[in-house]
Amino acid sequence: MNKSKLSTLFLLAILICGPTYAQEYKIQALDKNLNPIEEPEEIKEKVYNYSEFDLDSAIEIALKSNRTIKNAETSLEKAEAAVWQARTAASTKVTADASKTKLEDGTMQGVKDATLDEMNGSHLKLTQPLYLGKADRAGITSARLGREIAKSSQTLTKQNIVMSVSKAYYAWLYAREVENVGKMDLDLAQAHYDLVNKRFQAEQASKYELLRADVRLAQYKSSFLTNKNDALMAKLSLLKLLSLPMDTPIDTTDKLEIEEIKPDVLDDLNKAVDLREDLKISRAKKKIAEQSLVSARSNGNPSIILSAQYGYDKPSNRKAGGKSSDSTWNATLALSMPILDASLTRSKIKEAKAGIKEADNNYNESLENTELEVYKAALSLQTAIEVLASQKENLKQAEETLRLAKVRYENGLFTQIDLFDAENAWSNAKLIYLQAIYNHHNARLAYQLAVGKLGRDIKGF
Repeated sequence: MNKSKLSTLFLLAILICGPTYAQEYKIQALDKNLNPIEEPEEIKEKVYNYSEFDLDSAIEIALKSNRTIKNAETSLEKAEAAVWQARTAASTKVTADASKTKLEDGTMQGVKDATLDEMNGSHLKLTQPLYLGKADRAGITSARLGREIAKSSQTLTKQNIVMSVSKAYYAWLYAREVENVGKMDLDLAQAHYDLVNKRFQAEQASKYELLRADVRLAQYKSSFLTNKNDALMAKLSLLKLLSLPMDTPIDTTDKLEIEEIKPDVLDDLNKAVDLREDLKISRAKKKIAEQSLVSARSNGNPSIILSAQYGYDKPSNRKAGGKSSDSTWNATLALSMPILDASLTRSKIKEAKAGIKEADNNYNESLENTELEVYKAALSLQTAIEVLASQKENLKQAEETLRLAKVRYENGLFTQIDLFDAENAWSNAKLIYLQAIYNHHNARLAYQLAVGKLGRDIKGF
């Protein structure tokens, strides 16, 4: 075999096999002595303080363990692989083959007294597309856009998880606060029963007053048990969402408190066009539809492919004798030009143009839906803010009324019924105020999601 020719062929393969398009390389980190830095050890699982559990910990756990997010990560990996697959359309391909065939003894045609009992051959083939009518570039661009869609889908999934976890966490805090109110009601009822019982023993209260206080105490005991169970169910729902064992002893010192927000609807709406992941996905789909048109038009363009082959055959087709071997090589430059395809290209172009119109309509509809969602979320948030302010004032008045009622009852100026009414009014005002805070949290989260801001401040999001 001619080593010079073989070396030339391999040199040609190395030159042509260079990347047709810009590739993505991982940069090796070096220390100050220019030695490669080893990969850091796997980060150990973080230990959370479940006795001081907070919303940040809940969100962090959910983002790490939620199965929907893991599926989104897998989809992104598949999209990355699709990009590399698309790049191979215009890349150099090298194949090698070798064969050895044993034959029954026979006479070679055209060669006197030559016998043939074995055929050997090995070849190295190189193929390099030079021009594919832009279909290859359209495929790569579409694959990259698909990767962007996968990234946006992953972010959108994370935002929805943050939304769900936050709502579940605030629901847990709300249920705990309601439980506390129920405990305070129970304590009030117990203290009032003890007072009435003492007065009854001193013959200063009637049997009716004692029975009424006893019935009220029993009612609050039942309500407190219900509130306690509701708090436990809210806790279990949160644990389920975080994929934590149901017996995980989480506790918190957090209270259901207001988180102030002052929305600028017009500014947030303008920013939402760039922030919202569903709009990013819609824009990417528009671009993919445009690339489909490029690909469809390329069906009518010529294609040019360069191929070369080098190897040896035994017996040689060029040498007589039947047992001689010979190295062979060839190079081919192939031009392919479609002439008549029964209007296939035209129909594909028409289909691609219709796809562009459809994608454009879908994007405009997404814009309209975004505007509607932002305004609705802003209106709900504003309502929640106003209701919260009103119920905060109402609670202050109920607290003052209860304080005065206790003083007057102890001085004999109020009846038992008057005191009960004041206590019930305070309890109801407290519960309504807590509900207003909870609704405000939900409205705030919905607004942040509508404008695309939810979760953006989370590290590593």
